Amino acid sequence: MHNLFPAIGAVNALRSNYNFTLLPDSVKSDFGSCAMKINDRKAEPPTEARGRIARSYLYMESTYRRYSMSKQQRQLMNVWDKQFPVSAWECQRAKSIAKIQGNSNNVVEERCRQYSF
Repeated sequence: MHNLFPAIGAVNALRSNYNFTLLPDSVKSDFGSCAMKINDRKAEPPTEARGRIARSYLYMESTYRRYSMSKQQRQLMNVWDKQFPVSAWECQRAKSIAKIQGNSNNVVEERCRQYSF
């Protein structure tokens, strides 16, 4: 559950498994008030989701041996992780999931300790 977040079905379907990136300002969202942008098999998530996405991807790579990001994706996720720090909500969410699921998200837990949440 550490890598699951609610998403608008149409956005999720159109995003497919496209890599995340920063798209030019000329690319606009096709999803109304949802700031998700998809263009040329690349996706740019809304600013407020980038840190959570980054930590989810970093968690998956550190937990599951068969999951591996490209060097470019890992670099972007590391930048977003630093640029968009964890929130108290994200720390509490990780604790709640760990109680239910029986394993923790080491990436989020480490950041929570760092910020004293």
